[in-house]
Amino acid sequence: MSAVVSDTSLLNYLALLSDLDLIRQIYAMLVIPPAVHREGVEQGAAYPVGRAVRAALGEWIEVAAPPDSRQVIALRRQHRLDLGESEAILVAEALGKIPLLMDERRAVRCARLRGMTVIRTPMIYAHAKVLGLIGSVREKLDDLRAHGFRLSGQHYELILKELGEL
Repeated sequence: MSAVVSDTSLLNYLALLSDLDLIRQIYAMLVIPPAVHREGVEQGAAYPVGRAVRAALGEWIEVAAPPDSRQVIALRRQHRLDLGESEAILVAEALGKIPLLMDERRAVRCARLRGMTVIRTPMIYAHAKVLGLIGSVREKLDDLRAHGFRLSGQHYELILKELGEL
């Protein structure tokens, strides 16, 4: 177990399905940059993500700023990323390229080009299934898709086959 860094969108989906605590159970500690805190906790105060993150702050969720705001600006411009995505990538790099929890395609591509390990929401559920924390990945993937998460039929089937659910 170790720490991971996350962008907002992944936290939104996990909180929406009441599964944010899976991050603690799988990785022990979550680090979020200030932009993710603002998006998730301050602007999302009335949503499940705001309540869930606020409840875990200081326990297993910590806020850490990227080391150089100029790098944030450059990364945003170069790759057309959101502020939270840019900060999350730079915080994960500053912490020794620890794994990054992220779903947005452009940000995932940027992080991987920088040599980072990126874990997407469906893989959180796959890890949870392997560890015995959830019974069915299919149910979780179906719930994600019902809430607007984009997962191709091909990836959906591949994940379920790998986990013996198809």
